[in-house]
Amino acid sequence: MSSEASEHQDGGRRARGVTRAASRRAVAAGERLLPFVAVAAAWELVARLALLPPQFFPSLRTVGQTLWRLLVSGVLLTHMQGTLVRLGCGFLLAAVVGVLIGMIMGRSIVAEEILAPLISLGSPIPGLAYAPLFVLWFGFGNLPAVLLVAVAATFPVAVNTWTGAKTVKEIWIRAARVMGAAEPQVFRQIILPGALPHVLLGLRLGLARAWRVLVAVEVLTAVPRGLGWLIFGAREFLQADVMLAGIAMIGLVGFLLDRVVLAYLERLTVVRWGMLG
Repeated sequence: MSSEASEHQDGGRRARGVTRAASRRAVAAGERLLPFVAVAAAWELVARLALLPPQFFPSLRTVGQTLWRLLVSGVLLTHMQGTLVRLGCGFLLAAVVGVLIGMIMGRSIVAEEILAPLISLGSPIPGLAYAPLFVLWFGFGNLPAVLLVAVAATFPVAVNTWTGAKTVKEIWIRAARVMGAAEPQVFRQIILPGALPHVLLGLRLGLARAWRVLVAVEVLTAVPRGLGWLIFGAREFLQADVMLAGIAMIGLVGFLLDRVVLAYLERLTVVRWGMLG
C-alpha cells in the first residue's frame, strides 16, 4: 500500500512539474509576442480611427489580404527570388573576401599595419554611398547590385574575423607546432576554430547589413525584379498595402536567415564544440 501511495505521489509531482514547465514556456512565449501584439493593436486602432486615408494607412486585414494575394499569384515569390539570388551572390563574395582579409590581418603584423587604416576608413561609410560610382562603372542591373552588397557586408566580416584571429592564444599555436603540426594543420585545428565565434558574429552582422542595403540598391541599380523594386514601384501608384506586404516579407526573410540559417551554423560548430552556451 505504501509503494502504491509513493508511486501516486511521484506521478503527481511529475504532473505538476510538467504543468509548471508548460506554464513557464507559455509565459515566455507571451513575453516575446507582447511587443508585436502591442504594435499591431496600435496600428489597427489608428487605421480604424481613420486618422489617415485608408489607401495611405491600411488595416492589418487589408495588408494580410494583399500579402496572400501576392503570394498566391506568384508575384511576391518572383520578386523575393530575385532579391535572394542577389543577396546570396553578394554575401558569399563578402564572406570569402572578408574572412580572408580578417585572417591575414589577424596573423600578420605587416598586413595589419597596411590594411587596418583602410578597414577603419571604409567601415563607417554606408554601402549606398558607393552606389552612384558603381552605376557609373558597371551600369545598371544585377552586377552593381551584387557588388554593392558584397562591399557593404565585407567590412563587418573582416573586422570580426580580424578580432577573432587575434584572440587565439599563442600558447595553443606554439604547443601545436612543438607537437609537430604543420602550418595548414595549425590553421585548420587551432586558429580557425578559435576564431570561429567571432567569424560567425561577423557573418551575422554582415548579412544584416547586406539585407538592409540590398532593398535600396535594387531601386538605384534598376534591377528587373526584387522586393525593393516592388516596394518603390508600389509607391508610384500609392499602394501602401503592397508596400507593407513587401516590407513584411523583408522582415520575415531577414529573421529566418538570421535565426534559422546562421543559428543552425552556430549549433553545428561552436555550440556543438562547447565554445558558446
